[in-house]
Amino acid sequence: MEKLFEKIGADLRAAMKAKDELRLETLRMMKSKVLLVNARGDLPDAEIVKILLKYAKSLKQSIEEFKKVNRPDAAEKVGKEVRIVEEYLPKQLSEAEVKELAKKAIADTGASSPKQMGLVMKKIMAENAGIDGSVVKKIVSGMLKPAQE
Repeated sequence: MEKLFEKIGADLRAAMKAKDELRLETLRMMKSKVLLVNARGDLPDAEIVKILLKYAKSLKQSIEEFKKVNRPDAAEKVGKEVRIVEEYLPKQLSEAEVKELAKKAIADTGASSPKQMGLVMKKIMAENAGIDGSVVKKIVSGMLKPAQE
């Protein structure tokens, strides 16, 4: 099984040969983000996934900013970059799948109030590398609120 960093490097070389500018630019940025954390890039795939998730999140925020200032062309370009980054990330779970994980984590931890949300979040995030924390937070907070009322 090819390591994620090696795959990024191989795909970067392929993009260079294909003269695919956007893909090349995005892969270079991904590689540099990893190399900023570790100069040799010999990180476990789970760590690289965390770095790429953070990068994808910042790109998505850029899209929102471009939309606010009425720059659909720039937002579209960044959207394409996000799709390239997401090719290297694990498949994101659907809301229904996250709800199931949340139900199980709430049952396992015995959480019953929003004050215990951190406990539930920690359990879900630890067991599911690469899961979107904002989706988990929204679902868990929704599930713990009724217990408070």
